[in-house]
Amino acid sequence: MGLVPLTAVAGGLLVALIGLAFTLVLWSIVGLGESTASERHTHTALTQARTAEGLIVDLETGQRGFVITGQNQFLEPWETARTTFSGQAQQLVRLSTTPGQRRLAQQISQAGESLIRDYSIPLVAAARRGDPTARGVAATLEGKRRVDALRQQFLRYDSRQEALIAARESAADDDVREAVVAASIGLTGSILLIAAFAGYVIRAVVWPVRKAADVASRLAGGDLAVRMPETGRGEIGQLGTAFNTMAGSLEESREQARHAHERLRLLYEASFVIGTTLDAEQTAQELVRVAVPRFADFVTVDLALPVLLADEPLTDHGTQARRVALGGVRDDPPLDLVGSQIALSSFTPHIRDIAGASATFVPDLRTSSAWQVRHGRQARRLLDYGMHSLITAPLYSRRMLVGAVGFWRSENPSPFEEDDLSDAQEIAAKAAVAIDNARRYARERDTALTLQRSLLPRSPKPPSGIEIAHRYTPASDGSEVGGDWYDVAALSPDKAAIAIGDVMGHGIPAAAVMGQMRSTLRALVRLDLPPDQLLHHLDQAMQDLDSPILATCLYGVCDAAANRCWLARAGHPPPALITPDGTARLIDLPPGAPLGIGGITYTTTEIPVTPGTVLVLYTDGLVEARGYDLDERLEELTRLLTGIHPSLDQLADTLINRLAPTPAQDDIAILIARVGTPNPR
Repeated sequence: MGLVPLTAVAGGLLVALIGLAFTLVLWSIVGLGESTASERHTHTALTQARTAEGLIVDLETGQRGFVITGQNQFLEPWETARTTFSGQAQQLVRLSTTPGQRRLAQQISQAGESLIRDYSIPLVAAARRGDPTARGVAATLEGKRRVDALRQQFLRYDSRQEALIAARESAADDDVREAVVAASIGLTGSILLIAAFAGYVIRAVVWPVRKAADVASRLAGGDLAVRMPETGRGEIGQLGTAFNTMAGSLEESREQARHAHERLRLLYEASFVIGTTLDAEQTAQELVRVAVPRFADFVTVDLALPVLLADEPLTDHGTQARRVALGGVRDDPPLDLVGSQIALSSFTPHIRDIAGASATFVPDLRTSSAWQVRHGRQARRLLDYGMHSLITAPLYSRRMLVGAVGFWRSENPSPFEEDDLSDAQEIAAKAAVAIDNARRYARERDTALTLQRSLLPRSPKPPSGIEIAHRYTPASDGSEVGGDWYDVAALSPDKAAIAIGDVMGHGIPAAAVMGQMRSTLRALVRLDLPPDQLLHHLDQAMQDLDSPILATCLYGVCDAAANRCWLARAGHPPPALITPDGTARLIDLPPGAPLGIGGITYTTTEIPVTPGTVLVLYTDGLVEARGYDLDERLEELTRLLTGIHPSLDQLADTLINRLAPTPAQDDIAILIARVGTPNPR
């Protein structure tokens, strides 16, 4: 056979083998593209599942906050989660790609709607009616059981979805490897059949195809930055273009998925980290910790002065502010330090209508003449430092500006983009709600404390022969203030009535009931009734209140001339007695039931007292502390009381300083009376 027929035969075989190799490789490319699209769809379903799970978290957080505090602002995220969960859950069902996942998504949808319909909505309704079962252990455990079950379903859904992603990635890898093997076999056969064309084939065909195989393997291994030269002839050049296009598309998709995942993690963490306390400045610092360095290199938080001074009302958006938080990747930014006075109107000049205000950004500070003119010399210092991009987000709640937050980038070379703007606004919105809650709690605490102190006797004057010392310490938590009280009233020159009590509940309502209770007791004291009868009448008066509430009380009458005290208690901690020789003990009185229950009888106990005997009355905030046994605390009280105490004021201070929990978990009231001691006038 001549050279030309042999060349033709060898060339034909070569063309056939190369065509087969190209077909297998292109088939692998198509299969890989389909696998990528399927994987992207699977990621979308995974993201949708986490969105639905976030709604369940918002629902639980909102209803819990409302049930605990009764504040309507907690119902805003709850209402949003309640109304949007059904649609988001149905979207999750539609996005599920396998029958098993679809069934699990339907179960999640049904369980979530059952949680909302059968538990959350009735619970909130009960809390609105003031039903005490809404705060009970059974309701809390039922909610925890339902939410835990839902979270387990979400966890199973995420696990299966991630396994599906891994399986599809493995299938794509297998397709590429099979194509590479087939192409290599075809090219090797072509080289053996056409030895005469070896140089040409190696130079024009083999090397480019081997490069394609290497690129395919690296792509299958996850190296999406690899590229093929596009200088080859015909199909080789097209193959290079196809590989490069596919690699670019895959790299872009992976970058988008990574960025979306980071955004979701940032917002998810922000929803848990920001607002863990009812302290505005602490909330601002939590915002800084969440945003640095994942979102911004530096973050500043400025709060309006009325927010920091809780007794002042918020005004308009032109109010003055103080910087309360500053953090970043370095310690020397040329930004105003914490404590600096900031004018919000100049810091956010773009804000005109607070109701419609939103975050804005300057992508490139170096080219923004408006920003440079507005900040003058400080702008030059910031640019020299390396600041190049800025997002400014107002903190507003209930249509009022409470502050502003600035997100800065310097070390991160990427400028802020539109997606970052929406993230910054969402983070700021979460922080604004938490800061406004802290402000409102602080105002309520101050109001309750002011009301509480105004209702307590300032300087009770006992009769001659009875010495008095008293203390009142509010709880550290603002929501716990208001309810403890004490009183002393002279009945005759040598006889006095002493009383101490604790209204069950906290805040302004408890302080108001305490005032009514003390006024009623004052009126009853004038009748000079035995302690058990006075408590009986006080119990009846408590039941006639517009908002019935329970309270404990310890009431006694001390007669210095007769060396006698008569005591009765209604569910209150037992008083302590110190004899003149320094021996201390708790007085064993019939406990009685709290006031406000009705139909309860009380018992008066007569206690003989020698001159110099000290009675110590206190509320449960002094001896009750989380994590401590009550009997051990009462033993510690008795130990502190043992001994001779020339100064009752010093004794009261010792009890507060050495026995009271730190920080105070509840109000503490102390009333100490020494019987048989001349009272100087």
